Amino acid sequence: MQNQPMPGGPAPVHSQRPKRRLSFSVKFLRAEMFTVLLGAALLLAAVALYAGLASPDAESKQINAKQYQAVFLTNGQVYFGKVTDLNNKYLVLNNVFYIENNSSDSTTATQNSNYTLRKLGTTELHLPEDKMIVNRETVTFWENLKDTSQVVTKINEYYKNPSSSSSTDTNASQSTTTPQNTTTTTPTTTKPAGQ
Repeated sequence: MQNQPMPGGPAPVHSQRPKRRLSFSVKFLRAEMFTVLLGAALLLAAVALYAGLASPDAESKQINAKQYQAVFLTNGQVYFGKVTDLNNKYLVLNNVFYIENNSSDSTTATQNSNYTLRKLGTTELHLPEDKMIVNRETVTFWENLKDTSQVVTKINEYYKNPSSSSSTDTNASQSTTTPQNTTTTTPTTTKPAGQ
């Protein structure tokens, strides 16, 4: 009677060993398979992400070479011109124009829309070339402009007669009244100073 195991006691050693070895090997195979599948999935996701983000061709194909583009920067400045090169590091803009506010008061400027479209390289003290290389981190977005937009119309007017002026006003009615007020104010100030 001593050789018989007790009903509530531990099972014989020889019956437990094969189950432990089988379960350990199954767990090991499952862990290996999970690791391989997870690694393959992460690798595929990384390749797809790299192909989607690193390919400048996807975005540069959106540039319409026949149209002008507007480039909006993170500091609020907007430049107009022709985007000739676009990649992950920089954007190249040629035939560059920008908008200059003619009013000293910012609240009046937004209400009156008294702006001047300036050609890059015509009025700046440092006389830059007509080309900008913009860091892509500073570009919020860019867009193609229609030929019927006011900016493109003013740019085309500039190129038809570039010697007439270095800038064009985007609001013609206000630009006509502003120089007249400046002209009439200057002679009256000068006359009393001469007496």
